[in-house]
Amino acid sequence: MSRATSITMPSDREQRQRGFLFYVKRALLVLIILLVGIPLTGVIYQAAAEASDRQAYPPPGQMVNVDGHLIHINCTGTGSPVVILEAGAYSFSTEWYWVQEQLASTNKVCSYDRAGNGWSEPAAVQRDGLTLMRELHDLLTAADIPGPYVLAGHSLGGPLNRIYASQYPDEVLGLVLVDSAVPYVWPEISDFEQWKAQNETAYTLMTVLQRIGAARIIISREFQGYSYPADIVNQLTAFKATAQGVDTWDAEFRLAQWNLGQQSQAAEDLGDLPVIVMWASHPEITAPDERNYLESVWASIPTFSSNYLVLSVEGSDHGSILGKEQYAQQVSDAVLNVIDAAQTGERLVQ
Repeated sequence: MSRATSITMPSDREQRQRGFLFYVKRALLVLIILLVGIPLTGVIYQAAAEASDRQAYPPPGQMVNVDGHLIHINCTGTGSPVVILEAGAYSFSTEWYWVQEQLASTNKVCSYDRAGNGWSEPAAVQRDGLTLMRELHDLLTAADIPGPYVLAGHSLGGPLNRIYASQYPDEVLGLVLVDSAVPYVWPEISDFEQWKAQNETAYTLMTVLQRIGAARIIISREFQGYSYPADIVNQLTAFKATAQGVDTWDAEFRLAQWNLGQQSQAAEDLGDLPVIVMWASHPEITAPDERNYLESVWASIPTFSSNYLVLSVEGSDHGSILGKEQYAQQVSDAVLNVIDAAQTGERLVQ
């Protein structure tokens, strides 16, 4: 006689447990795919975009050999004095697009890329203010662009231009400092080392965002919010969203901040050199305590010269002061004002 086979069916509870484990495993698999797949896709996208950018955007100016590395400088217009445009940290010549367009009708105007920014090749030496301005001086000499100069500097370009004026006073007729950076100064170098370590996270985050292509999206959206033409937005995005751009930003800002602070302090007395200090009004800062702090910072910063004018560009912020055409026009007007003061000997009118 055959024995009947007994089949035990899983209980409802067991079925629910197996169903739950199935969905947990599926969710983990999807999570792993997202954690690995999305960054990997971003890395591939970034690499392909960088290769395409190099073909799409050749340097608009000339490449000049300075201390063994090629530096890009772009000069337009004619007329003396020559206007030199100094970009901020993590920036390069193209960000001066509007100002250069506006000034080229009256003067020779040159924007350039410090080593490691824009089209310029990187340099291995420390990126402190004295080094950067010596390289600018060598660049102007090698490119046969004699002075005198009026220097306009945005953000980090502000203290750099003051350092240039203090090192080469016979070459500089005046300065326009556009929402200038204010370098940190510490009483002890150990304090700087602590600050440098604390701010390494920002560099790490920027590096990650750049490698997976996220920085390209963020940068593009920022510049699209200004009034730059589309091809200028694309250039700015292409050359800021690179590992070289991020590394140079860290070298010029975080790693060089101790020397930059000392060098900036040594360049605060410019005699009666015509200097216009321009501040973005930063309308996005509305909290009373933050607003009071911002205005107290402005009030505490020296004007660097006995012949100065302080202006506020109403409605602008740190980026739009150059990125929006109407704000850039005020910067251009300030440059022409400094040129007029330098040529006539008349003092800037408060």
